[in-house]
Amino acid sequence: MSYPLSGVQERKRTNEAKANEYYERVRKQEQELKDLQTRLAGAEKQYTDQQTQKADLDAKMRVLTTNMDATNRTMTDLKAQITGKKASIERDQAEMERYQEEVVKLDREIGELMKQRR
Repeated sequence: MSYPLSGVQERKRTNEAKANEYYERVRKQEQELKDLQTRLAGAEKQYTDQQTQKADLDAKMRVLTTNMDATNRTMTDLKAQITGKKASIERDQAEMERYQEEVVKLDREIGELMKQRR
């Protein structure tokens, strides 16, 4: 096997491995994003329920206010995490695409080198 061909093949394997690594990272982050969004929906429902209780139960006003503040902080934190996760996914998808494009380029290069060997 010629040196350029084996070098390109090795680069292809490396790029495929990196593309797969980023693919797995994106899948994991998408699942984490889904989990965060589910948690946010739960927090938003909890917030709504607590607002209703506040209107109905003036005697428990102070306790509910404390709970609502904590839930609001949780929602803010979760929204920030979701924003961060989305940005991370976009970055990782761009990297994955870059490696995938390199794999395609290397496939063409391997094909050309194989033709030259004949």
